[in-house]
Amino acid sequence: MFQIPRSAVDEVASGLDASLHLAYVEWFSPLAASPDRKNKMYKVMRLTENGRRCASIIRVDTILGSVHLFPQFEATVPQEWDSSTVLEQCNSFYVNPFAGLDSHLRFR
Repeated sequence: MFQIPRSAVDEVASGLDASLHLAYVEWFSPLAASPDRKNKMYKVMRLTENGRRCASIIRVDTILGSVHLFPQFEATVPQEWDSSTVLEQCNSFYVNPFAGLDSHLRFR
């Protein structure tokens, strides 16, 4: 989360309210209508365009909630993944439906 300093608003975002709190978000695929049959979790993948991650800067007050992601991997976890790198190195995740998501967020 961040704010654009008042002195820079006209330079970088003309017409923006400088008091707004903003967030950088990276976008993932929409949730499927139903969870995976084996693990009961919803799979999401990073959205990309021309090989680059789709991302936006949005107003914090438009965020509905957060989600808990589990990386998707095969029989073994890649050795280069750890808690500080997995979100950057993995492209497919499962959304944990057991982490207190409201039902209206689950199916958006």
